[in-house]
Amino acid sequence: MTGSTLAALRNNNLATTECYSVVIEPYISSKACDHLPTFDVTREASLKISASSATPAPPATQVVFFFAKHSSDAKTGEQSFTWTAENPVSGVLTDVSFNKGKSKLVFRLTINGVAYVAKRCYSLGGESKVSILANRDQLTKEGITLGRTNFFLKNFKQECDSEGIEISAFDVTDFALVREGTVTTESFIPSPASGLAPSEYSDLLEAEKAELAADSNILSSITWLIERERGDVQLRKYSGTLDHPSYSDKQGATINLFQHYVYLFSRKTLVLADIQASESHDKHSHTSILFDLMSHTINGESGAGDHGEQGIKSFVDQHNCVQKCAQMGLEALREREDGESEDEEGTSG
Repeated sequence: MTGSTLAALRNNNLATTECYSVVIEPYISSKACDHLPTFDVTREASLKISASSATPAPPATQVVFFFAKHSSDAKTGEQSFTWTAENPVSGVLTDVSFNKGKSKLVFRLTINGVAYVAKRCYSLGGESKVSILANRDQLTKEGITLGRTNFFLKNFKQECDSEGIEISAFDVTDFALVREGTVTTESFIPSPASGLAPSEYSDLLEAEKAELAADSNILSSITWLIERERGDVQLRKYSGTLDHPSYSDKQGATINLFQHYVYLFSRKTLVLADIQASESHDKHSHTSILFDLMSHTINGESGAGDHGEQGIKSFVDQHNCVQKCAQMGLEALREREDGESEDEEGTSG
């Protein structure tokens, strides 16, 4: 599924209620959908299946999802998500995760024969289990960070193009926020992947259920952030939560330049952190895909790992300008001890 098709699903522009596939395995649809392209396993190395080497499919459950409509203000970069009960989409979600990070579990999801990954939070720094509302709020903040980064990146590319600055090709992952749910019955059973027992959902306070159903009539539980399955592609990490290395190669220098640009473009109120990228889904493309991004903001409320002003200062203190910073005319972030701006002798790139 292309990014534009995922966006159409997200904004309910497809007749998806008439578009359910008959799924016989978690990854492959047995029936092509009229509205969505069939997943081509020959283009996804990690999901190739042959009669002789196929492994048993992991247990999975048919789940109904509702997509949040995502909008981004073209002038300000403000992000918003609106939940709607329109056009639910059926998918097959594995019962057990296949990967995990510091805060999220990753499951495989198939919608109309197209392979995705679905992520939910299992840890937000404390020992207690992540609540339904805390998971929803954290993934919404991550969606806002991804949307903002995409806004910054579009402006960054335009600026580089107008200044004749050659950069490596990067894009931000296409994503969607979805919820398991139903609109047809008064009861709801969470999926095994949600980590919720039916009793945990039924025992929610009425105020919590009402908040989950705000702006819609969805009876829902867990929120998921979904992206296209990246498959067996090379990953590269460019920065940590509070570590911002400098690079001399073209890709790394482009990230250094982009970080500097975002800091100034946001009027010194935001710094991108924990930057990592994968190869494109298209094996013929040289574009790298940014995903699982974090940020530090003045108010420290952009999500888990936001260290506020301390996080912003860590970038300002560590950033060493590359030549392209001066070429773009970006303000130096600090003065060197010899009185020169630190971008006057930046590394090449």
